[in-house]
Amino acid sequence: MKIKILILLIIMTVSQLNAMSDNDVKNYMKKYVEAKMKASVSQIDIISTYPIDDAPGWSVYFLSIKVRLKLGDTYQDAIVPQTVFTKGDRITLKLMKKGKLRSDGTRKKGKSYANLLKPKVPMDAYDDAHFIAGSKNAPHKLLIFTDPFCPYCRDKIKEVINIVRKNPKIYGLYYYHFPLVRIHPASDVTTRAMHVLQKMGDIDNMLKLYHLPIKPTETNVDKILQAIKDTTGVTITKADINSPETKEALRVDMAMKRRLQVTGTPTIFIDGTWDRLRKEYKKYAITK
Repeated sequence: MKIKILILLIIMTVSQLNAMSDNDVKNYMKKYVEAKMKASVSQIDIISTYPIDDAPGWSVYFLSIKVRLKLGDTYQDAIVPQTVFTKGDRITLKLMKKGKLRSDGTRKKGKSYANLLKPKVPMDAYDDAHFIAGSKNAPHKLLIFTDPFCPYCRDKIKEVINIVRKNPKIYGLYYYHFPLVRIHPASDVTTRAMHVLQKMGDIDNMLKLYHLPIKPTETNVDKILQAIKDTTGVTITKADINSPETKEALRVDMAMKRRLQVTGTPTIFIDGTWDRLRKEYKKYAITK
């Protein structure tokens, strides 16, 4: 949307007597959007905020901005995610991480922190409904989003499960579904079936659905459910995948996906922090 594009292109600096508070950030963004974008802001929520480790003095804010846009003669409500950076009395929407030094003294191209950071995982994400392996009291919490027809997910979930099961006192694994239905239509029904199996506590059969003998583009519900029965030996019905419980479970997963700004699969968080390269979580494993 135009409002999001325009916001991202602006770098702002404000002068205040003290370091910016949470309310300062929200008030400034509200005034800015209403003044510059001619859009009414009804609410701004801080989804997550924390200091940036390798940018001394800087903190990142992940905001959810509810706006009302005028489109012709009508109005439309929209929620715009926005990343904001602060340091002392400064606020900016663009902050670059310096590139590494080369041997000749020059630096490699920098990267935007907006692309390197995601919100922290809230504690309520680590609930019984999403726990699938390891120990709930383990010192390290792993959280993963996957799609059953994502080729890389198949390898990654196998790797993650193996590491957690070999290190059950080190990790607790929490599993969230992110069906990429636009490119994998079959993931809709399959993910619903996975929710049913997950609710039953049948994690081994749930994981077998990563290897269904059907095409990712399959949309015939009966064919998908038959493939699930052939693969697992478990009969899952249309009533099961369309039950209020299954729909609510999927809604919760999608809400967490939006909150954590997850845009692709597989996405991994370790101890609440985005594991961008999907490798950081391995360093705690004890290999034999």
